[in-house]
Amino acid sequence: MPMNCNTDHQFYSNMWMGDYLHPVCDYRSSGCAIYCNQASTYNTLAKKTICFTRVLKNYYNETEFFIKLDDDALVDRDYIFGLMEKYKGYKKPLYISEFSTYHNSQPLLDGTRYGNGKFYMFNRKLLDCIASSIDYLGPRNEDAIFGAMVRLGCGENVKRVPQDNSKVWHREYINKNKRIDMVVLRNH
Repeated sequence: MPMNCNTDHQFYSNMWMGDYLHPVCDYRSSGCAIYCNQASTYNTLAKKTICFTRVLKNYYNETEFFIKLDDDALVDRDYIFGLMEKYKGYKKPLYISEFSTYHNSQPLLDGTRYGNGKFYMFNRKLLDCIASSIDYLGPRNEDAIFGAMVRLGCGENVKRVPQDNSKVWHREYINKNKRIDMVVLRNH
């Protein structure tokens, strides 16, 4: 989970039971498993994405599943556990999200299918083939960068599973008579 100085670590630790949460922070701090960029901004999120992908690929070899979740998003834990059960031991690279195709003049990104920023889930097999040595200096689109790393490293040998949008909430959670605005303080 990418975090910055406006993110409340305690909030996410309470929701994800610290055993599952490995925050990617801008700075070295207690509770931060990975830190990148020292002080990222909205325009340096591509670098942060490349950084955390490299760290996951190189140091989390025993972990089977990974989730990238914006700090203004929530996902149903039972949904995640169900996906983990369904795809446990899956032999191909797996990428779960709400997918878009990037259309732009950036040659590295043009035509890339990528997961939206609020949530994507992937397995270790995807990290095994991902092209984490990518170098990108174009305009900001960290999620398209991740998709380009997948495309360049794994090719079409990826199982893309559309997310269940009823289980992922972005910026606002409304369910069972609860309403939570997760962007009262804008981070970017």
